Amino acid sequence: MFWRKNYDRSTALAVADKARQRGSIRKAVRWYMKVLKNEPGDLQTNAKVAPLLARLGRWDESRQSFDKAAKGFLEAGFAPKAIAVWTVAAQTFPEQVEYWERIANQQVMLGKRADAILALLQGRSMLTKKRHRPLAALLLRQALELQPGHIEASLDLADLLRRDGIRDEAKRLLNSLLIRVGKGRMRRRIRYAQLKLEPSLRGALNWAFAR
Repeated sequence: MFWRKNYDRSTALAVADKARQRGSIRKAVRWYMKVLKNEPGDLQTNAKVAPLLARLGRWDESRQSFDKAAKGFLEAGFAPKAIAVWTVAAQTFPEQVEYWERIANQQVMLGKRADAILALLQGRSMLTKKRHRPLAALLLRQALELQPGHIEASLDLADLLRRDGIRDEAKRLLNSLLIRVGKGRMRRRIRYAQLKLEPSLRGALNWAFAR
């Protein structure tokens, strides 16, 4: 007769953690899931297993674990932990830009506007393919809502617009940016962006002399 061993949380987590450290992803997931079968609301275990599930191609389960962990931490008043979970989720699923948006929104609520902008720009940096341009532009626009005239975000957005043939908006964006800066290297960068947008002799002179 076979007897089923009693569930022991400490043992299950120890085995799972050791397997994860050794790179035994399937074994780690199996043991973490044993914990969640008995304690589905375990936030820390959900956070641990979520990226591992993604590595096994179990995308829906991964997102569910990420969302459950972040929501639970946030409702419990642990906003930094929720942000940490969303950050891993965003890095795991970079095209799911709502994770970057949640991070930014929470940072704003915490009074950390600069960190919110950094999160949006980090998200944009992971969207490098042509099909990503609308998503990248979305994150850049939100960064500019938080800090109008942000130079790097403005130049980046203008370049994306240029590549997609949305030249009028790119032109307005660069003209507005030019008003905000004085002479020097930054002005030269803006003039160069304008030159790429509208090649001309005058544009080349404006870039050359940073005027």
